Amino acid sequence: MIRLAIWIAFTLVVCGRLGVDAFGIVIYGTGAQEMKLIVGKLAVKSGDDCSIIFPSDDRLKLKSRNIMYGRDHDAESAANPAFVSTGEEIGGALETADGLIITCDEKAGVEEKFLDTLLANSPKLQHICLLSQMGGRLCTTEDLLKTKCTLADIKLSIIRAGTLKGGGPGGVDGSEFGLSKYFDDTIFDLLEARNSMAFDKFSLGARVTAGDPFPAAAKLFSSSSFEPSDTTTSRTVAAQALLTAIKRDDGIDISLSSEKGKTPPTPEEWVDLLSAI
Repeated sequence: MIRLAIWIAFTLVVCGRLGVDAFGIVIYGTGAQEMKLIVGKLAVKSGDDCSIIFPSDDRLKLKSRNIMYGRDHDAESAANPAFVSTGEEIGGALETADGLIITCDEKAGVEEKFLDTLLANSPKLQHICLLSQMGGRLCTTEDLLKTKCTLADIKLSIIRAGTLKGGGPGGVDGSEFGLSKYFDDTIFDLLEARNSMAFDKFSLGARVTAGDPFPAAAKLFSSSSFEPSDTTTSRTVAAQALLTAIKRDDGIDISLSSEKGKTPPTPEEWVDLLSAI
């Protein structure tokens, strides 16, 4: 709980969000659904304005809020990130966006025409962060963004993940580093659930490596364990990395691996980790 409070307070102070307008973040993704929810939850906790581009499905929205905050959450709370679905809602969110976070997984990138639509409707955009995959599987999206961000004078950060794991509340009493306990309850495979919860208790450290040095095939050998490795990545840690990178004055290009740790890095540690690359 103490480390989580430090994360929130530090983010508010260092990013200059006390007494000024919040940093506006829009999240879009063709995959990695849980990642979008964790990023949105942590962004709002740190005082940012956050909208998630989301299907217009009320049942899916309710389930997602349950995963984020538990089944007894207040769906109307101002502390919730906004789910935007209609053209008007998405346009309104993009109009005030300072940062855009795009989450992809190994199945799909983002179509060029949709990238063009996002950029054309984001007049204040300063920085785009792409959650990509190790092994170059999403290089088409990466290459498109590199070209478009250069032309539009927008900073770009690429954060590559291995096999994404965990994302639940972790093992510290009274704190939630990621999603709610209800997220763990939605994993019906017992072995997968056990490994996911163990990962959130013991593998919340982070190791940052420049570029894309780890082959995609290496992920196959670490997908069924909760032990940290080069090619596994905590969802919670990846969300923190995205939210730290989006406010940097320059872009980064990294791969994010897991390390042993019962708590994720502090904001100060994130600044050091990303500045060292």
